[in-house]
Amino acid sequence: MRKLSVFVALALLAASGTGFAAACVYDNVPGATLLIPYFRVSGTVDGSGLIGPGGTDTKVSFVNVSWPGIIAHVTVWNKYSKAVLDFNVPMTGKDVVSMNMRDVLNGHLNVNPLTQVKPTKDVCGIDLSTGKYNATPYVGWGQQSYLRFPHPQSGNSGELDWQVSISKYAEPDAFAGFRAQVMTSLDESGDITSFQKSSGANILDVDNSACQVGSGGIADITGEFSGYLTIDVVNYCTNFFPNQAEFYEYDAIATAGWQPYGYTPNVLMGDVFYVDPTANSGNISGDQAVALEFHQYLNAGGSGRFYLYNTFFARFVYDTVDPCEISDGTASPCGAQTFTPGVPPPFWFGGDGREPLGEHYGFRYLSSADLGLRTWILVWRGDFVLNPGPDSPNDDYYTPDLCDWLAAGGPKGYGFYDTNHQLTFQTWDYDEGNYSVPTVGNPSGYQPPPPPKNYVFLEANRIDLYQNTQIIPGYTTAGAFNGGWIDVLFRNDTSYVWPESFFNQAWVGVQHTGPGTLLNVGHGAPLFQTGPYWDGFGYTEDPLCTQTFVNPSSKSPQKRVK
Repeated sequence: MRKLSVFVALALLAASGTGFAAACVYDNVPGATLLIPYFRVSGTVDGSGLIGPGGTDTKVSFVNVSWPGIIAHVTVWNKYSKAVLDFNVPMTGKDVVSMNMRDVLNGHLNVNPLTQVKPTKDVCGIDLSTGKYNATPYVGWGQQSYLRFPHPQSGNSGELDWQVSISKYAEPDAFAGFRAQVMTSLDESGDITSFQKSSGANILDVDNSACQVGSGGIADITGEFSGYLTIDVVNYCTNFFPNQAEFYEYDAIATAGWQPYGYTPNVLMGDVFYVDPTANSGNISGDQAVALEFHQYLNAGGSGRFYLYNTFFARFVYDTVDPCEISDGTASPCGAQTFTPGVPPPFWFGGDGREPLGEHYGFRYLSSADLGLRTWILVWRGDFVLNPGPDSPNDDYYTPDLCDWLAAGGPKGYGFYDTNHQLTFQTWDYDEGNYSVPTVGNPSGYQPPPPPKNYVFLEANRIDLYQNTQIIPGYTTAGAFNGGWIDVLFRNDTSYVWPESFFNQAWVGVQHTGPGTLLNVGHGAPLFQTGPYWDGFGYTEDPLCTQTFVNPSSKSPQKRVK
């Protein structure tokens, strides 16, 4: 029975919030990593690839809630989960940083101008007068001490990362030399309407430099950009991406080592706002950033057996961390652990230690032409996915991104367009009505074909649910199923096998809009459960971050890693 009018329900939604506190289940507390699950920027692009004013934008803010200064490492990812751009942001204790993604994509990376100044000694450790590494006085635990320890490679002339990891960037354009590569890696974006075919609008890019698809020139930029962000607390300034082995092998990502000093890397909170100045006289919605906590017991190393956890970045860690080591990338016998030179022992840690996200969500939807109400969902998801090789189907392999799937033209059976990642969902209307596929009987015993299968194809998506009969199959222009709720599981509940979907996780945000700016609302969808975890014998449901035991001599969870 319908209890509230649509308008009253929207007003209550705008004024309410939810909390769900549990280990390794997303809750709104400070984290060591912030996920901005989706960003969108649009506008007219000039001949040099700069985005003009107007159009949609995404505003991101983040806060260091602790007393010691930190380095926040911002990574911009495309919608195929390929890292595109990163930069270091020094933050004093209790500092607040706000940035517009339009400015970031236009090369303005000094988003915290009071700390991103150019002293004689860059806070990242480079002495600009000599070109040598000198991290003092910025190592320590004071309000303006940003580094926990010097870069482990510092002083080694054969290593590049420590020599290029800075905190002050060129103005007015920090990446003018590779602007086309950044912009073509993020463009050809927009709302998605198809749950059933990868050929739907805004799913497959013609040109994507990060994925090495197409020519990737300035002339190919469309003016619609999207992707997602991660903001990681790091121990020192780095240009290593979170999808590189070195980010974990050299303990750039902040994990262990803080506790003996009385601190934790769980110091970031933030929020995100989506602004469209042309829709409904100023459409704006927002939500808190997704905070991912560090937990000491989510260690991807162990002696004798490999303790693998379904952590947030585990899909990037797994094939770079040997089953019998903790911190570096050199294979070693089980029980004979090796560590990275230059990293102080208290900071040694295997993997990322970040809690994972869930895979089962519920959310309300609005789809009423008469009342002017509609809903979009923002979906982030990640996994270690099957991709076609050059001689597929005989040369398939697994990767932690969708670039090879894109390069192959988005074929069915690979990426998120496969049986294991097929959505399991139920759609309800306002009056507890659940849509069911109609049956047709006749003397010959004919039954209609099964309904089409639904998928969410990308890592970062904004999906339009308005009059979408694929996910709301009961919708009709006569008014049926013009509002209600959807229960969605981001995997096929009847086919979930090793090794596919081992790192499956997702997040869902909801955007409602209606007549007048007061009815534009954004919020995170309630999480129903986390995911199944491999216990060495099979998948088991567990609401916590269950450790996974894999004997190093047993089958590896990848057929082939490219």
